[in-house]
Amino acid sequence: MKTMKILLPLLALLAPLPLQARPVAPVGQTAPSDVKPERLAAAKALIDELMPPDRRDAMMESMLRPLMANIQKGMLDNPEIAGQLKTVPQARSIIEEFLRNQTESTMTLIRQNMPGMIDAMAHAYARRFDTKQLGELQRFFATPTGRAYVEQSMQIMGDPDVAAWQRDLMQQSMKKTQKDAQELADKLAAAAQDKGNSQ
Repeated sequence: MKTMKILLPLLALLAPLPLQARPVAPVGQTAPSDVKPERLAAAKALIDELMPPDRRDAMMESMLRPLMANIQKGMLDNPEIAGQLKTVPQARSIIEEFLRNQTESTMTLIRQNMPGMIDAMAHAYARRFDTKQLGELQRFFATPTGRAYVEQSMQIMGDPDVAAWQRDLMQQSMKKTQKDAQELADKLAAAAQDKGNSQ
């Protein structure tokens, strides 16, 4: 189906967001730490200030849900995609349900992996800042301005200007993905034909 030929490469763009963490040690082993304990402790205190444990899930959702909703809207509003979806009446509702499920799966994955993400972030901060700097950062983020910054920065992806830029970028990305996917399909078809001719 031509519709799916266009959609499949685009759906890959909506795979769950990767959580970049330290390399996972083999089962039964502990990953070595290259940071000093006092710096790690200060980094963990900073993370607790940036993302209080009782608010972490809500903060991540306030940042990621608008981001993913905007990506999905940009994809479904693409004129070529929208045109293709009209040819199959049930296609749009099926795709929308798939996208909703992907969003929920991503949020569940992030919630389940939150401890690992926090640990990875603490190590990353501890490598880049010394104990004095980490303390200064923590004190800043404990101020009203620092707390306001943290709260608002998590919602930046939902800002209208940022969302408009993101949709435009998504449209450009989809056009390139469609072009690249077609070129790949053509090359594979040509290779299959060459193989058939050589037999």
